[in-house]
Amino acid sequence: MVFNLHPEATLITTSNGTIIDCNKAFLEFYRCKSKNEVLNKSVLDLIAKNDQSKIIEVLNSRCRLTNVEVNFISADEREIPAEISVNFIRDSREKITDAILSIRDISERKRILEILKRDQQMFNVLMDSIPDAIYFKDLNSRFIRINRPKAIRLGLKNPEEAVGKTDFDFYSEDFARETYEDEQEIMKTGKALIGKVEEVRSKNGITNRWVSATKIPIRDESGKIIGLVGISRDITDLKLMERKLEHANVELKKHIEELQKVQEELKRSNRELENYTYAVSHDLKAPLRAIRSFASFLLEDYKDKLDKDGLEYLKRIDAAAIRMNEFIEDLLILSRVGRKFMEAEKVDLNNLLEEIAQDFKPIIDSRNARVIVNRLPTLYIQRVWIKQLFMNLIDNGLKFNKSETPKVEVSCEEKTDQYLFKVSDNGIGIREEHLNKLFNLFERLHSSEEYEGTGAGLAICKKIVENWGGRIWVESVFGKGSTFCFTIPKKYGIGVEGSG
Repeated sequence: MVFNLHPEATLITTSNGTIIDCNKAFLEFYRCKSKNEVLNKSVLDLIAKNDQSKIIEVLNSRCRLTNVEVNFISADEREIPAEISVNFIRDSREKITDAILSIRDISERKRILEILKRDQQMFNVLMDSIPDAIYFKDLNSRFIRINRPKAIRLGLKNPEEAVGKTDFDFYSEDFARETYEDEQEIMKTGKALIGKVEEVRSKNGITNRWVSATKIPIRDESGKIIGLVGISRDITDLKLMERKLEHANVELKKHIEELQKVQEELKRSNRELENYTYAVSHDLKAPLRAIRSFASFLLEDYKDKLDKDGLEYLKRIDAAAIRMNEFIEDLLILSRVGRKFMEAEKVDLNNLLEEIAQDFKPIIDSRNARVIVNRLPTLYIQRVWIKQLFMNLIDNGLKFNKSETPKVEVSCEEKTDQYLFKVSDNGIGIREEHLNKLFNLFERLHSSEEYEGTGAGLAICKKIVENWGGRIWVESVFGKGSTFCFTIPKKYGIGVEGSG
């Protein structure tokens, strides 16, 4: 009964290995239902061929042996790893008569060992594949194990060469002492060190790289600290880039300061230029009035005393003075654009364009022209300049137009952050090679005899638009008309209301 209920699988064989008896635990181990399936068989018949020699050797030795590892082939033909311990039974004359084989199933142990072996292989691959330096140290900060990247940094051919050594064997005294103190503090307090930037210095004290070091204490099953694991990531390139960036920032700051000085100087110069232009233009009007007055006196008082050429010269002087006055007026307008004394106000562009159309009514009626105004927004802006802008563009559309029915159309598109205005005409158009210089001051593409004006109108428009932070350009097909486009930032907008 004891034999049969024994929890360990057991066989009783003759001295040559024939099975005489087995217990219930063996039947379960061997996956068979009754003893008849194994009795009178040789134990070798139950064991894998590769392992049969081990059993023969055991039986022949006649010596007690333990934990001989073999593989059984079960009744359902599965391979079962097991350990066999053999005891021999002797008679009264000490002659061996039988053998007792105790069998322990080690399948679970083998499975766990395989898992551990696989995990160890994966750990080894991971250790040597990660580019970061990984190392394990004992309580005295001696290396227990390092990975291959760490060995390369230390100048070693084999990671095993580092075992038992410390940072003092590889680095400068100051750096090694700093790392030793950090590690002893970690193992004393149990607090990890995360991402410390370290300046790695070699034996001669030269900095050869920078690393970000993380060190974590290792504990045994009872929670006692037995060492630490460290990971060092090389950040030398990042550190060098950081220094370059710092240097670039310093240089950029200098350039910005210089640019700000230049901008301030430019603003000051522009203010002085505007003031100078305004003053000179204003002062020039007085002598021009005198010239025109004296020319008029001469024409009235000495008309009979001058010959034909003299009269013509006086008329030319008067015409030149008139034209000079127009130039001065345009310069005065240009100098006033953007001056701070011009206050912004709410301007309904639909009403403004109706007012402009009334101003141009004599020209519109005489030329059989049309000015079409589509729905426009209401802006909070300097009224005098927005009116000047539209007047100049509409005037150009009517002036440079040889159509029997001149047409100028004003429209607006609301964009995400700006308004896009268009003033289109069916006039003479502009050649492509002239588009770039069209907005230059006093730039004329036609003679004053053919078309009146000073050539300052579009330069004034450009300065008005740019003063609000917008831009202006022209799209044109020579002989078919032009479209002047300009933008005004949305910050000036109040909303679209009314229509023209």
